[in-house]
Amino acid sequence: MGSEAIALVIASISLLVAGLSLGWQLAQWLLSAGRPKAKLLHGVQGRGGLVTGPVEKSGAARNVGNLREQGFDGPEVIGVQVTNHGRAPVTVDSITLCPRGGTMRFMPQGELIGPQMPHRLEAGTNESWYVDADLANRLVAASRNALDEHISGVYMTVALGTGKSITTPTTLRM
Repeated sequence: MGSEAIALVIASISLLVAGLSLGWQLAQWLLSAGRPKAKLLHGVQGRGGLVTGPVEKSGAARNVGNLREQGFDGPEVIGVQVTNHGRAPVTVDSITLCPRGGTMRFMPQGELIGPQMPHRLEAGTNESWYVDADLANRLVAASRNALDEHISGVYMTVALGTGKSITTPTTLRM
């Protein structure tokens, strides 16, 4: 094996290592940012707290009758849980209730149950915000009656400090 062949092998290995290093740096840069995810919740308020669970893919509302029998006799609530899966903190600026299939939006101000906005979510943490389900019913009724929109349910969006927004993947049928 000549010196040219050895130089070619060394250069090829160097190029491979440089490509792997560049790929690793790119992956680290992408993974170092905040990566928030949103989950739609439904439940009931009462006994000094909230009893909620995630909305299933079917979109069916939870049967809160059994919870009411256990003393959770407050209003029904719809909420969003935001989890930061990334390594950097994320700022949540606002929460919006949206009708699926419509154009109107409801941004709660004093009616919001949860931490005050804007809220900083550290890496690996989550937080939840809730609104009275009656507000969602009124939003859906207004969209259907006033704007003649075909609404299938409601979902929530979360506006972030970066200017981006995330949406809950599921819809609560109403």
